[in-house]
Amino acid sequence: MDTLHAVLRSLRGETKSRPDPVAVFREFVDHLDRLGRRERQGPPARRARPRPRRRVK
Repeated sequence: MDTLHAVLRSLRGETKSRPDPVAVFREFVDHLDRLGRRERQGPPARRARPRPRRRVK
């Protein structure tokens, strides 16, 4: 019986060391938010070249 209690105590200790599921979910949502911001920004806009002036004869 003592070994059973020892094993149960060791298993409970391991479950407490796991990260909080809510914290993991919040981190996941934060990563999705960052990716969404990158996609919305898109590539930088290209500048239009000024047209060369025509020569007057």
